[in-house]
Amino acid sequence: MQREPTVADVIGARRVVDRYLPRAPLERSPLLSADLGADVYLKIETFKPTRTFKVRGALNKIASLDEAARRRGVVAASAGSHAQGVAFAASALGAQATVVMPRGVSETIVRVCRAYGAEVLLEGEVYDDTLALAHRIEREQGKTLIHPYADPLIVAGQGTIGLEILDDLPDVELVIVAVGGGGLISGIALALRAARSTIRIVGVEPEGADAVGRSVRVGHPIILDHPHSVADKLVAKSTEALNVQLATRYVDEFVTVGDQDLEQASYEYLESLSLLVEPSGAAPLAAVRAGKIDPRGQRTVLVVSGGNATAALIARIATRREVAGARG
Repeated sequence: MQREPTVADVIGARRVVDRYLPRAPLERSPLLSADLGADVYLKIETFKPTRTFKVRGALNKIASLDEAARRRGVVAASAGSHAQGVAFAASALGAQATVVMPRGVSETIVRVCRAYGAEVLLEGEVYDDTLALAHRIEREQGKTLIHPYADPLIVAGQGTIGLEILDDLPDVELVIVAVGGGGLISGIALALRAARSTIRIVGVEPEGADAVGRSVRVGHPIILDHPHSVADKLVAKSTEALNVQLATRYVDEFVTVGDQDLEQASYEYLESLSLLVEPSGAAPLAAVRAGKIDPRGQRTVLVVSGGNATAALIARIATRREVAGARG
């Protein structure tokens, strides 16, 4: 078991994040507040250089490496968003990056990673399939593995979101976070819980990829046979002991949502709020709209964690929505 990150680690990570990234806004949504009977705020991570929160942890981890390690380079396995974060962070900090992604990843994500100077390798069908190759590169080439969620410095980097929420909304009562491998919610929950124990923290997973919630319920990492979801950035076969331990201690509840709910929430962000949000990033809103979480009467933050949706995906979601509306 790796050591657990501390609040001091999160505070240290914030110094790194603030040096390289613009502050992500926390915006109150009058429309959602009126609709949901709550005071709803959006923590919008889609304005980051790579349109996702992942760059926070990547910067914090790579910044911790000495000059020799940066010269040897870093390697990452990713479904797409973490790869972009590592590519950006490595470029900013003077390290050579190799990123391994599934073969079905968006060509745009591949091009973005290469534009930051990263070497891109495609392997397997989901994130977990890429990890074996990344570990082999780590062993054979001496590169540092930048894990997407099971590293104390990665978790601390993602936890900087929690510190920013507390700065902008000190009396927050409910924070809802999408969950893939568990690094994001672990970091946010650590930061929030250290400040105030009464904040309710809820994780949202796809129905077809709920490894973290299941692992927390049994007390150790479990492996899903065939994880799947339209929220591809949240699809993983398993999690790690570090994330299970942190989530068990700091997260109040995990809920799941179906693909239709995820697509509908992504569409709502674009149609009603003019925000491009991928289904993975729309999971908190999907859970509320599906009745899985009741925010009524509470100061609520929905963490909008990513906006890497392809034009084809948005077109497909919009078409399905229009067809469903015509039938209704």
